[in-house]
Amino acid sequence: MPFWEAQQSLTVVQWLARVAVIYFYLLLLAKLMGQREIGRLTLFDFIISIIIGSTAAGALSSSTSGLGGVMITVGALAVFQIILSILSLKFSRLRRVVEEEPIILVQNGKLLEQAMKKTRINLDDLMSQLRIRGYFFLGQVEFAILEPEGKISVLPKSQNRAVTPQDLGLATKYEGYPTMLIEDGNIINENLKRNNLSEKWLYEQLQNFKISSPKDVLAAMLDTQGRFYYSLKNSASERTAS
Repeated sequence: MPFWEAQQSLTVVQWLARVAVIYFYLLLLAKLMGQREIGRLTLFDFIISIIIGSTAAGALSSSTSGLGGVMITVGALAVFQIILSILSLKFSRLRRVVEEEPIILVQNGKLLEQAMKKTRINLDDLMSQLRIRGYFFLGQVEFAILEPEGKISVLPKSQNRAVTPQDLGLATKYEGYPTMLIEDGNIINENLKRNNLSEKWLYEQLQNFKISSPKDVLAAMLDTQGRFYYSLKNSASERTAS
């Protein structure tokens, strides 16, 4: 192999190694920072995420610069965010600064003009969010609140809420969290053991529905009432239909 080809191959390997190191390092930091970073970004979370992303991208744009400084910078930002999150849990005043407060935009069907101006939300945006939640008329809304992460939560007036069993005085059974037993053709033995079930029992359930193998099942779960649900893969459905 010519020298330049060997050198080029080595460069590609080094580049891929840099990408792998940065990727798994950011994955580790994301785990440490917590799921709230993904599901609920406050203003400070957003700023930290942008800085971390731009810093990591800069490290990937050059194959000669060292990774040590980048990893220290990104790690320091992550530690700062973790510390800030812990402090905000303990001190409510700091939490108000970091995460801001919910702001009421609609109260008893009436728009609060000062709140709209403060949040810079116009009427079209607000009505769009209300329509997405099924409310086309302001008179249906008791409260519309802008949450710290930017979403709008809605409490409809009592006459516009769906009737519940409690409203009718009906008793209901307990409904817990269903248990996944098969996922993409793979049996989840941990969930079977947690519910004191065996693979033999699972195979019997599949045979009752004329399913020859768990590999044909996309998902199978059991609810707290003992009801067994399954969904076949497309190929298995076609075999069953034929």
